[in-house]
Amino acid sequence: MNRILFLLFLGIFIPKINAQDYFPNNESVQNKNSNYVVFTNAKIYVTPTQIIKKGSLLIQNGKVVRAGNKLSIPKNCITINLEGKSIYPSFIDIYTDFGIEKPKSSSNSGGELLYDTKREGYYWNENIRPEVNAYENFKYDQSKAETLLKIGFGVVGTHVQDGISRGTGALIALNNSDKSTRLLSNKITNHFGFTRSVTTNQAYPSSLMGMMALLRQMYLDQNWYKNGNSKTKDLSLEALTNNEKLVQIFTTEDKLNSLRASKIGKEFGINYVLKGSGNEFERIEEIKNTNSKFIIPINFPEAYDVSNPYQADQMSLNDLRFWNQAPTNLKILSENNIVFALTTDKLKKLEDFRTNLLKAIKYGFDKTKALEALTTIPASILGKSDEIGSLKEGSDANFVITSGEIFDEKTLLYENWVQGNKFVVNDMSLKDIRGNYDLTIENDAYKLKIEGEIADVKAEITTADAKKSNF
Repeated sequence: MNRILFLLFLGIFIPKINAQDYFPNNESVQNKNSNYVVFTNAKIYVTPTQIIKKGSLLIQNGKVVRAGNKLSIPKNCITINLEGKSIYPSFIDIYTDFGIEKPKSSSNSGGELLYDTKREGYYWNENIRPEVNAYENFKYDQSKAETLLKIGFGVVGTHVQDGISRGTGALIALNNSDKSTRLLSNKITNHFGFTRSVTTNQAYPSSLMGMMALLRQMYLDQNWYKNGNSKTKDLSLEALTNNEKLVQIFTTEDKLNSLRASKIGKEFGINYVLKGSGNEFERIEEIKNTNSKFIIPINFPEAYDVSNPYQADQMSLNDLRFWNQAPTNLKILSENNIVFALTTDKLKKLEDFRTNLLKAIKYGFDKTKALEALTTIPASILGKSDEIGSLKEGSDANFVITSGEIFDEKTLLYENWVQGNKFVVNDMSLKDIRGNYDLTIENDAYKLKIEGEIADVKAEITTADAKKSNF
């Protein structure tokens, strides 16, 4: 009888103990809201090609429960009517240094170049640092997160952008509300590049050819080490081996370097995801033949000042041609069936991302392909399609609410929800009154121009004789 009572005690109380939230919240005393939230009467992009008109999206506990036209709405449900609005999956940028402090230059900089490393137990060249883990150096940057949220991003991959073998990258949800769920994966990518580390003063390598030789030597040394030939422990080569199953990303920053990296990868049986530079269209056939997936920036060159004819005469025709054709890069990559994700990397201002993307669309880049490059493709590259990049059942509740078609210049982004937590970009109750108006006062005609942010508009009145009054 006592044994039966003991088993009943275990059955009743232990599940409750396991269900408790182990992560302490010392900021405030609050109960976690497990209510359902349903968004109704919206145009829902479950994926870029699966669209529900006049649909409903049901979420709970940071996850998508269902999306459809006729949903069974639970009783404890908060209903939000989005009549005339659209819902899209939040964007994903898998190539950033979000939350990572920039590596500091070697204290020996400017001094005598070194040929040997002072590190013990690691690889002999300090540009090879596969043991570096981004999550160990990560600090959430709320200010930058808000900027990314405002332009539609919900998830970012981050890593230390330094050296030839750079170590692992982490996957972060831009959740400003719940820090306990931000880290989606502590090790998801493994990074390489054709740049020396700023933290070392080793003389070798000093050229691109030397960097390529060092990479080959690294892989040869790894195979030798894996076969048990070394009598000493090398933490770098062990980390390189442990990271083999991660997504391998190679930063090339040039069309020709993409070809070089691809060749090295094939030599050692690795199909890198190549982070390009935006000039891939200039060697499109060779880029296509790499059979690689790409991460593409959209930092288009600014227009050159040709007002001075003497300076304009000194400009290179290649530079002018690239400025003219760079916005077509995404269109050409897409037309050649090259799989690629987009990144904010190399932008002077994150706010320029939308402007440049709309410019690429104006130059022929398909809108559906653009949405794929920001949602389903980066999720697929990372092997996370079941969790992010769509609004399918079970996915994280990462989505943006917009006033209309997301790649329309006039469309407003109202809210960005990440893991079921709302971030307000623009108040949905505000009316967008921006535009140009004809104004008549006592038979006098005026032109009224209202512009600026929707919550902070500025008005300009132009009289018939072109005099302006600002408000």
